Amino acid sequence: MYIPGSAHVERRRQLGKAAQIETLADARKYINRIISDFGDRPIIGITADEIVNHLFMVDRSGSWKNHYIAIFKEIFLEAARHGCKIAPPVFPAFALNGKKADKFTGAELAAFFKPGNFPDSQFFIFFLTILSAGLRIGEARAIRQKQIFFNEKLLIVDGFLKRNGFRTEYNKKGTPDNPKFRAVLLPDLTLNYLYTHISNTPLKPDDLIFTIEGKPIRQEFAENVFSKALIKAGIAHSAAKLKKEGILKSGHITKKASLIPNDRKLVPHSLRYTYVSRMRLYFSAKELLPMTGHTTENMVDYYNRKNIEDIKKALPPANTALAALLDFSAE
Repeated sequence: MYIPGSAHVERRRQLGKAAQIETLADARKYINRIISDFGDRPIIGITADEIVNHLFMVDRSGSWKNHYIAIFKEIFLEAARHGCKIAPPVFPAFALNGKKADKFTGAELAAFFKPGNFPDSQFFIFFLTILSAGLRIGEARAIRQKQIFFNEKLLIVDGFLKRNGFRTEYNKKGTPDNPKFRAVLLPDLTLNYLYTHISNTPLKPDDLIFTIEGKPIRQEFAENVFSKALIKAGIAHSAAKLKKEGILKSGHITKKASLIPNDRKLVPHSLRYTYVSRMRLYFSAKELLPMTGHTTENMVDYYNRKNIEDIKKALPPANTALAALLDFSAE
């Protein structure tokens, strides 16, 4: 199962299920884990209760366990095609116990967005662009020069970089057939920083604008820079401080405390949440849909100058909202 070119994958493709190489590789990891857990048993004798009880003992997130179950369900369905007449059992769903990211306060944004908090100006601009356009970190890593239209103050979001550095030609939750491109207006401050950044680095239209030694910024490295910036800004505690106070030992929190006070979760995605919450003060949820990418409407010929003007006209007037977005003194 999940072997490129196999009959199973072709059936998935025709049923409209994901069949990209990365998706198949991820599914194979679950298949190998399932084989390790239950491979010595005939499938006809494995029950849902047994699988769920096994997962209770596995130290993984609810999301991981639900994906494990989803793969197991497909194994049951595929077994029927190979002469094993068994009805797929009904599984309960595990709670998604991951804590959601919090948004930044105005004071935190003011403290965070200082060039001295970052190793160089590129990372300052990188995270400022994420906030200014409500981007996911993979979308920011994937920005090419041709996506920015300075005269129109517009950014076309047309893909993202996966952790392995592969750039898609479609947006998050999109597919090659339904890419879900979107357009986002940018504040003048961010445009000025982006213009200076691009002007100092000769780039071709298809070149990524955020790179290190000619290679895309690794997501793990960007997340590490973000965490260090939180500490420099005084928003988060350093591990050394918590260890000194006896709260952190051997890399584990030993008291009810975290690197960020009040047990909050601030991650790069918090900048996207902050963008949405701030823009929501000025726009309805419906008006924000095309700006956040939560829509099924595709853009056609989105790099065509005429269509860019049409796209811009379709967006709500945002001058006041964009100015307030980067006014960190306002709440």
